[in-house]
Amino acid sequence: MKLFVLLSMVALAAAAPQDLVESKEPEIRILNQYYNQDGKGNYEYGYEQDNGQKVEEVGRSYPGDEPETGSISKEGSFEFFAPNQQKYRVDYLADEGGFQPEGEHLPRKPDQIPEYAALRQAHPELFVGAFWLNN
Repeated sequence: MKLFVLLSMVALAAAAPQDLVESKEPEIRILNQYYNQDGKGNYEYGYEQDNGQKVEEVGRSYPGDEPETGSISKEGSFEFFAPNQQKYRVDYLADEGGFQPEGEHLPRKPDQIPEYAALRQAHPELFVGAFWLNN
């Protein structure tokens, strides 16, 4: 009987709420949020938190000619503060061309050199299959 009482007390202690331990992370509140969707697969959503994090995205659905075909494009941005308190923002487009982020802290695609453009016009056979590299 004593063993039963002891096991019951251990089980009760293990089942007790564990929120008595203080978290080191501050509580983050949502300042605003929204989500809208139409019946065609298009949507927009966003939220902003009191820690400076902000997200916005718009998605558009483009149906194809056949059932179960088509494409979706997404355009949006997100902002956040790094641990060093520097604010970062990324604007992006995601579509058939892939994920295309832009931000002040991200490297930029170099400009095309004139010699390359001239070579491409003079010898298009060299660039077959490299369409995605130049668009």
